[in-house]
Amino acid sequence: MGSTTAARKEAIRHNQNELLYKGVRFSVIGSLAAGVVAKVFFGPLATSQVAVWTWFSILWLVYLTRAADYWLFTRATRAHENVQHWTRRFRIGAMASAAAWSLSMWMIFPVDDPAHQVLLILTLGGVAAGALASLPYDRTLSNVFQLLIFLSVFGRLMVEGTGFAMEMALFSVFVFGFLLSCGKDVGKNYIDLLRLRQDSQETNLTLIRTTEQMARLGYWQWDLNASTVELSNNLTRMLGFNRKQVNIKECFDLMHPDDRLKVQHVCAQVLKTGADAEVEFRTEDRQSGDIRNMRQVTKLLVGSDDSISMLGTVQDVTDIKSAEQKIYSMAYYDDLSGLANRAHFHELLDAEFGLARLRQQEFAIIYIDLDDFKGVNDSYGHECGDNYLVHFSSYLTSLTQRGDMAARLGGDEFCLLLRNIESPQQANDKALQCLEYCKQAVQLGNHRIHPRLSVGIALFPGDAQTADDLVKCADMAMYTVKLAGKHSYAFYDERMARDNHERVRLEADLRQALDRGEFELWYQPKFAIADNTLAGVEALIRWRHPDRGMIPPDLFISTAERVGMIKEIGEWVLINASAQLRQWNDQGMQLGMAINISGDHFVADGFSDFVFATLDRDGVNFSDMEIEITESLSRDPEVHTRICRQLRRKGVRVAIDDFGTGYSSLSVLGKLEVDTLKVDKSFIDGVVDDPAAQLMVKSIIDLSLGLGYDVVAEGVETAEQLVFLRDNGCPFIQGYLFSRPVQADQIPNLMTMDWSLPRAA
Repeated sequence: MGSTTAARKEAIRHNQNELLYKGVRFSVIGSLAAGVVAKVFFGPLATSQVAVWTWFSILWLVYLTRAADYWLFTRATRAHENVQHWTRRFRIGAMASAAAWSLSMWMIFPVDDPAHQVLLILTLGGVAAGALASLPYDRTLSNVFQLLIFLSVFGRLMVEGTGFAMEMALFSVFVFGFLLSCGKDVGKNYIDLLRLRQDSQETNLTLIRTTEQMARLGYWQWDLNASTVELSNNLTRMLGFNRKQVNIKECFDLMHPDDRLKVQHVCAQVLKTGADAEVEFRTEDRQSGDIRNMRQVTKLLVGSDDSISMLGTVQDVTDIKSAEQKIYSMAYYDDLSGLANRAHFHELLDAEFGLARLRQQEFAIIYIDLDDFKGVNDSYGHECGDNYLVHFSSYLTSLTQRGDMAARLGGDEFCLLLRNIESPQQANDKALQCLEYCKQAVQLGNHRIHPRLSVGIALFPGDAQTADDLVKCADMAMYTVKLAGKHSYAFYDERMARDNHERVRLEADLRQALDRGEFELWYQPKFAIADNTLAGVEALIRWRHPDRGMIPPDLFISTAERVGMIKEIGEWVLINASAQLRQWNDQGMQLGMAINISGDHFVADGFSDFVFATLDRDGVNFSDMEIEITESLSRDPEVHTRICRQLRRKGVRVAIDDFGTGYSSLSVLGKLEVDTLKVDKSFIDGVVDDPAAQLMVKSIIDLSLGLGYDVVAEGVETAEQLVFLRDNGCPFIQGYLFSRPVQADQIPNLMTMDWSLPRAA
């Protein structure tokens, strides 16, 4: 606070000095002119001409010295830093002036000439009054100046001692008293005005500096006749200088070499036309070496004396540019992979259509999907999945040539735009390059992934005439590859469009099938080999389409998973299977019921609670219900264990369907949180004549039974298969040898039939 107050006083004092020195030139001229008049009028009446010339010389010496002091002050570059020095010099000069005029009463006083005496006193009164005009910003100095002259007048008249002199002395008291009183009020008003001006100036400067700092603004002014540029405080800091006066070459040296000519050209245009101009350039931070982006508005200034200077307002827009770039990247590029996003890809594809038509060129797009990406996420976590996407994005970028573009459309779907191709073979070769990604495992942290891709290709102009249609064509080609077994590529053809239309129609019909009651449950019997009885059933969903008849599950289950209906369908199966089990129990039949649940439904929130609530409502024993899940679910041990444990704690059984075809091995049998293993039909088909299949099935049965699991052999169709399974201790079997899936009303009849093995054999 103290330093701020001291600085403010220094600033006010400097302003006082400037205003006081500004009055010196008029004071010098007026005083010398008055001195000449005084010598001419009063000199001949003086008692000594030597005294007259001595006084006149002193007066001229004083005022010429003051004129020289004024000249030095106006050219002092550090006057604002030496305030007290210049204040003392000015006061000494003013006191010398007062002393010189005071001497006139003693050196040129016209003795015995009252009329001229009055004139001399009035002249000195005028000089004293002139102090009000020349010294208004220093009240003390003005009063002292007047007081010295008054004391000289009063003292000389008192020495004279005549009656008229005493009267003039009394008159001078009133005159100079009035001047001193006016000087006091005038000085106070001027000082208050100066302080108010300083306060306003400081407020404005504070506002300007604050605004400059907040907006990262600065300004410079360049007198075109000089080689230096004056910088504002904030611009000095922004550019890393330690001084405000900087050589013009130093400023240009800070600019990026590619931008210097541009800035010089703009300055030349402003000088030539007089019109304001805006330009952006880059500078190098003198401390950190970082590149900063600057935006400058340049204008020409013409002074009242026709002097020409240039003013530049400079703003550091580095952060603004960075934000603009970030917004642009967020709008047009994928954060994870750095590739173009869907919006940007379609925007460029639209432009490519216009350009290709104009130049009569062909181009292609390659649609790529990472097969089983969801499995990677489920097994190894989303971080590993993200790293997988980044790794593939990098590989895809390496395949792009100049003019081509890679994009991530979302999830695990990517696109390549191949511009200006000469033949479809180029697209064919690029697709093969994409598939080469799958030739070796990808190491991501502690995990090794074996990539598989499905690739679709569409060509312009042969396949489509709009961007959206071309993407759809490539997508259909890729989807066709997926349906055909994945890990390949295909060019689009019209047959794919018809197939896609059929899929879309199937999806639309599937969405209405639940509401229309078109689903049915059929039941595949499960037989116990030990006592030749019907031990339970597996509920299988069927879709009876009103126009197309029975649609097999293989055709619509995958569609239901794709369109997000699998949870609704799974809940419908569970509700109806539980109700049917209740009905059979009421008829005196004790059967187990197995239900297939998709992976998405199994890991959905609240699945276990839904199962418990459904069984409770129907009053079904929890142990009579068995939930079958595919083996691939066991790849996420944490999720699998948690849900299985919830079900089994309440008594609901859990089975692994199609065991042996997924990702597990015999070594993990002891870790599974399940009750039953169902051996896949592909192994059962080979147990008659394939030693490897025989060994595999026998091992599964032995280990499973030894660990306390039930075992069900699926797809038993021949007596030879039955004999092998019986001889190796398999407790349960399913297959067409005994029965195909039947409707619920046929199950009571199957319960009463004789299923002895000899008859079956």
